[in-house]
Amino acid sequence: MIATNEILDSLLPLLHPDGPELHLNAAILEVAEPALLAELAADPRIRRYLLARLSDTVVLVDPGHTRDLESALLDAGHTPKVLRGDFQ
Repeated sequence: MIATNEILDSLLPLLHPDGPELHLNAAILEVAEPALLAELAADPRIRRYLLARLSDTVVLVDPGHTRDLESALLDAGHTPKVLRGDFQ
């Protein structure tokens, strides 16, 4: 049996920056379990909006397509909790 981390690594590799990075206006998707992230990354309707994995449960999303990702998640039967706005 293949471990969830191996599946995630093959579908959406973990980002390894050279140093600290600051992303302004970043969009992220956070899930409760790594297995759910693996399931989402395996779905081409959703994977196209995922840029890089930040951890086993957090992924960087294409900020220009957050609403498209939300629609794709809903179409796939998921119920995303969406937070928008300036959280400074």
